[in-house]
Amino acid sequence: MLKPFQILWELIEFGLQALFLYGLAIIFCIGLVVYTIARTGEDQEIRKEWNPKQAKIEYIKKVYPTPEEVIKKPECIRPAGCRVLEDGTVEY
Repeated sequence: MLKPFQILWELIEFGLQALFLYGLAIIFCIGLVVYTIARTGEDQEIRKEWNPKQAKIEYIKKVYPTPEEVIKKPECIRPAGCRVLEDGTVEY
């Protein structure tokens, strides 16, 4: 047999449970938005302290060898290879 009052009561219970969960979700979202906005304000204060006009730029100059310096090194051009002596020198 159908119990109309029991069905109605269960629908009301379900509605209250859903309302409670949606309420919690909305409170969580609002809290997250407020926290994000408050946190962004702190970041802006930190950015205000840094002054780009006072930043010091250091340039590093690399010195590369000239082609003449590279060419000055002797090369072993013999097909059999060059002989390395006991004192570490190379016989070209």
